[in-house]
Amino acid sequence: MDAIAPDSTKLSGEDSLAATVLECVDSIPWHVGKTKIARVLKGSLAQDVLKMDLARISHYGALEELTLAQVNAIIDQLIAGGYLRSSYGRRPVILLTPAGRTAIMTGDLPMIEVPDTLKMFIARERCRKCPYNPSILACGAPAVSDEPDGAWAF
Repeated sequence: MDAIAPDSTKLSGEDSLAATVLECVDSIPWHVGKTKIARVLKGSLAQDVLKMDLARISHYGALEELTLAQVNAIIDQLIAGGYLRSSYGRRPVILLTPAGRTAIMTGDLPMIEVPDTLKMFIARERCRKCPYNPSILACGAPAVSDEPDGAWAF
C-alpha cells in the first residue's frame, strides 16, 4: 500500500465502503457529528471516542487504512447522495435518511470514490494561496494586486 494514497482495491470494494459508513452511523446510539463518525471509522484513540465507549461499535477501525480527510470525503459523498443528512445549527449531527436505511436493507448501495490524498493536498494548498481566501484577506494582504504585472505579493 502506498503511503500517500491507499489503493482502493485493498478496501473490500466501494459498495462495502458505503455499507460500512451507513451501518456505522446507524449503530451509534447517540447523535454525533461527522468528525466523530470519521474518528470511529478510523479507529481513533481520542479521549472523546473512548469516553463515549464508541470503541465497542462493530465498525470501529473499519477504515483505518484511510486518512481522516478521506473518510470525511466519503461521508460528504453519502450526504450529497441523500443517504445521510446533516442537521443544521451550531453542532450539526449526521443522521441516516430513509434512503440510507433502504440501501442498507436492500443492498442497493451507491458507488463511493475514495479521494486521492495527494489531489486533496494540492487542492488545499491551491486554496490556501488563493487571493480570495478569507484567512489571507484577514491577515492584511491586499485585496487587489498592487504589482504592475498583476502578480500577488504576500
